[in-house]
Amino acid sequence: MTTVEPDSKEVARRYVEVVWNDGNTEEMDEILTDHQVYHDPTGDGEEPLSEFKEFIEGYHQAFPDLQFAVDDYIAEDDLVSFWGRATGTHEGPFMGIEPTGNRIDIMGINVVRVENGKIAERWANFDIFGMLQQLGQEPLTG
Repeated sequence: MTTVEPDSKEVARRYVEVVWNDGNTEEMDEILTDHQVYHDPTGDGEEPLSEFKEFIEGYHQAFPDLQFAVDDYIAEDDLVSFWGRATGTHEGPFMGIEPTGNRIDIMGINVVRVENGKIAERWANFDIFGMLQQLGQEPLTG
């Protein structure tokens, strides 16, 4: 009996739904490798899955209704890019900011590399500047 590898786009869709929209850290073991390489505008490096789980838990504590609505997925070989809007209500501490009750609505783009049916590398760029402004912060001061 042979097993069929999931298509890269399907892995990316599941990543968005389970990890970002549901905040389900228990199922992350089935979607991501134990250590991924992560890239964003602030740096690059290996990220153990346990650290990424804590990151996701923190986001969902700060924004319990967090949702990432993807506009489109584009795949080529083992890479999938996708972009859309992240929305949520700030109801818990986030980056040292006490809950404001403010809504966030920001754009973001991601690329993931799928290896053996799991995400092994991630690139992300979201409008963190705009999000901080929506939370009542002035990112360019102090």
